[in-house]
Amino acid sequence: MNRTIRLFIAAATLLSATSPAFAQQSGTIEYEVTAKTDPERMRGFQRGGDDAPAIPDVITFKQTFTFSNNIGKITTERPDFGGGRRQRADGDTSAGRRQRPQGDTSNRNGRRPGMGGGIGRGNNAQYVDLANKKYEQVFSTFGDDKKTYYTEEDFIITANTKSSDKTKKIAGYNCKKATIQLKDDTYTVWYTTELPFSFSPLNGLLPENNAVVLSAEGSNRSFVAKNVTLKAITDADLSLPAGAEKITQDQMREIRKQEMDKLRKRQQQ
Repeated sequence: MNRTIRLFIAAATLLSATSPAFAQQSGTIEYEVTAKTDPERMRGFQRGGDDAPAIPDVITFKQTFTFSNNIGKITTERPDFGGGRRQRADGDTSAGRRQRPQGDTSNRNGRRPGMGGGIGRGNNAQYVDLANKKYEQVFSTFGDDKKTYYTEEDFIITANTKSSDKTKKIAGYNCKKATIQLKDDTYTVWYTTELPFSFSPLNGLLPENNAVVLSAEGSNRSFVAKNVTLKAITDADLSLPAGAEKITQDQMREIRKQEMDKLRKRQQQ
C-alpha cells in the first residue's frame, strides 16, 4: 500500500469519527417542554376535589426522543397534579392541539397530528419511522379485552418558512434559525442539519427535508433540546408492538373517544 492510499484511509477514518454527518445513528435527544395549561378544564379530570393541589398556569416537563437504526420512540415525563394522575399538557406535541383529558389525543378539527404524543396511562405511545419520515401513533384500549392499534402520519416539511442567516449552537450542534406559522401560532425554530436523519418534536415545524429541530418556541409552548447524546441503544423497544392493527386516523379518533367515555363513567362511579 503506497503512502498516498494510507493517508487517504487515515483521513477518511478521522472524518468518520469526528464529523456529525458520519455520527453514530443511535442515541437520545432530551427536550425541556414548557406549556401553558387550561387549569379549569384540567380540574375536571383531577382527583381530590377541593383538596387537590392547584394546577399551575405553566408547566415544564421532559420529553425524550430515542432513536436507532432509522426508528425511534418518544416518551414524556408528565407532572403529577395530585391524586396519582399524570395530566396531559397543552404543550402536547401534535399540531394545533388544545388541552385534552388523559388519553384523548385528538385535536379541535378531529385530525390527529403527528409527533409527540408520548405516554399517557400506558395506553398511548408515539413511534417514529425515520427512514420513511412518518409518525406512528399507538393506542391500546382498556380492560380485559385489550387491543392495540396504530395510525401513521407523514412528516410535514413546512412550505411557509421564513429563513434567517442567524446561527447558534444548541446542545453542541450548529443550528439555523427559521420562523414558521403553524395554524394560529408562530414558532421561532432552531434546527441542525448535522444529524443523519430528520425529526421535529412537533409535526409541521420542519423547515428542511434533513433538519432536526432542537428548539421551537411559540406563544403557548416551547421545546428546547438540553442534551443530544449519541450512543448505542440496546435496552429500548423502538418498534411497533407486535400484533398492532393499522387503522385510519378517523378510526383511531373514534376508538379513543369510546375509551374516554368508558374512563369518564368509571371515574364518576
